[in-house]
Amino acid sequence: MLLQYLAFESPTLDLDITMFIQLGIFVLLLLFLRKFVLIPYLAAFDARDALTRGAQEDARKLKQEAEEARARYETERQAAYSEVEQRRKRQVAEASAEAASLVEKARERVQLDIAQKQAGLEAELSSARKTMEPEIEGIAAQISKKILG
Repeated sequence: MLLQYLAFESPTLDLDITMFIQLGIFVLLLLFLRKFVLIPYLAAFDARDALTRGAQEDARKLKQEAEEARARYETERQAAYSEVEQRRKRQVAEASAEAASLVEKARERVQLDIAQKQAGLEAELSSARKTMEPEIEGIAAQISKKILG
């Protein structure tokens, strides 16, 4: 079988006009595809790539602006919180001072009131002793009569 295969002659390759026609068709097809397929495809690819890069750059800028805005917000929030905290502490201190002042005034009034009432009670006690002295001697005499007598 191998001998039969080798017995056939192999076709010969001739250079004739068909090769030039095929080469012309290939070149025309290449030029046509280049103008109507390859160049528009590459232009669309470049445009899409430019849009993508532009969108990525815009996203990067927006992200950076958002970070800056967040940092400004945090700074302003901390400043506002600090101001509110200072105001609160100042108001608490003022309220404590006012409360202490009110308590001190009330204490002074109470002490003055107590001193006045003690003085009044002592005056009443003194007057009661003076009025009771003659009676005490009479009562003492009666008790001694009953005990002795």
